[in-house]
Amino acid sequence: GEPSASASPSDAGTATPSQPSGQGRSDAQINGWSIDYFEGFDASFEDTKWGHYGLDRAAVGHGAMGIMSDENSLVENGNLIIRTQYRDGQWSAGGASSADAFAASRGRWEVRAKFPRAKGIGYAILLWPEDQKAPPEIDFVEGRFHGPPVVGTYHWGDATPEGHMRKQVSLDNPDMGGWHTYGVIVEDEYIAFTFDGQEWGRITRDDVGEDISSKQMFLGVQSGAMNPNHAYAKWYETVDGGVPGPLTPAVSDIQIDYVAHYTRG
Repeated sequence: GEPSASASPSDAGTATPSQPSGQGRSDAQINGWSIDYFEGFDASFEDTKWGHYGLDRAAVGHGAMGIMSDENSLVENGNLIIRTQYRDGQWSAGGASSADAFAASRGRWEVRAKFPRAKGIGYAILLWPEDQKAPPEIDFVEGRFHGPPVVGTYHWGDATPEGHMRKQVSLDNPDMGGWHTYGVIVEDEYIAFTFDGQEWGRITRDDVGEDISSKQMFLGVQSGAMNPNHAYAKWYETVDGGVPGPLTPAVSDIQIDYVAHYTRG
């Protein structure tokens, strides 16, 4: 199925009302690239043609606690909000994708985002195949809200445990709580991960042993409160005691100002 907080889903402050960052299509221009898709989240969630993903009220999975809830992906003050919250004794998480709005084969994606500061809340911004047959999958911004590592992962091969291959690179971002642009460039020969327009890591055809996938892929973003009692807990940060506390507020919001896709030229 649907994308979800993958087995390696990172940083940023207590939940505060989101503030519009005021960046529009003109701010997203990049020399040498042409924008062929731009969503600034200045209308309603429905108007964007984006969708909530994952079955509403289904388990988050992948080492996260609680359920997915459509109420946790919304548009507010010109930003897409992906919320993780604890209410009435249960965690819930959000997810949204461009599946019904836009997908592309290769090219460049940019997401302008800021993250809350919340220990053990995981996030992933990823590219997922339009045909729903993964791998391939490209997680280009993944980790814990508390940060600072931001991980980029390429999954390829097939869906069997033996045939599913992956390679990762990581970046320390000490300012998860500020507005930054996180991006990925997908070419035949390589995947390049970018931060504020500058490449910070790359996975090449030589690393993979074949061309990078040319499948049509859409963009997804998701969150999850990571379970301290799960088998995956030894690999990554989790929520202390599994409930909100001094380092993990009851509500944490990822804010996304815009998503853009580009082609060369």
